Amino acid sequence: MSTHSGFNHRLRNYILKKHGSVNAFCRAVGIKYPAQMTPYLKGKCLPGKKMLDRLEKDGADIDWILTGHAVGEQVSPISDALALSRYRMDIDNLLRQVRMHIGRFEERLKPAIEAYAVLDDEEKIVDLSSSIEKFLSFAPGSLAGVSLAEILHPDDYLHFKNALDRQKPHEAVLMFYSRFKSGDGSWMNVEWSLSVKRKPMTDQNEYAMILRKTDNQLF
Repeated sequence: MSTHSGFNHRLRNYILKKHGSVNAFCRAVGIKYPAQMTPYLKGKCLPGKKMLDRLEKDGADIDWILTGHAVGEQVSPISDALALSRYRMDIDNLLRQVRMHIGRFEERLKPAIEAYAVLDDEEKIVDLSSSIEKFLSFAPGSLAGVSLAEILHPDDYLHFKNALDRQKPHEAVLMFYSRFKSGDGSWMNVEWSLSVKRKPMTDQNEYAMILRKTDNQLF
């Protein structure tokens, strides 16, 4: 059974106990359209970072809503929670899609993934691990909330934005060869793939990306 099983019932219980109705909750936390709550209340998807921030500011016990346990109670190992999280599933889906693209190649040509990250609609890193920080030799936690534009070479970022604009508003898997800034300020040649996904009931995207170093001279 999933760690998050029943979260939608706990979410509804919290909302009704504190606010009396979903509409009243939405007014209190600044959600313009109550219909945005439907996927969460039906258990179709987990609340994202912005929704969790709203709930936390409203006084909700996030751990209890997501897991049924209060802070300090014994829960599943953190690795299990990560594996079951929506972000981890985004990465797993991206890996499957990339493998489909390269499935016709020989085994030796299939990519070894060295890092991954999840970005929000503003292209800021909201990853749950330090994978990309280790990959780029940054200190743990130093890339939290950093935008892609800050670590991608300006010329390559422009290429990325052009490709993304051509793709909107459709979901897709895009592949790039780019220069990423490392912790010492130098540029690292990176082969990377980006999964573009539309957040339910919104006009916003979320992005999951996987990366690996490449010896190819890009420019």
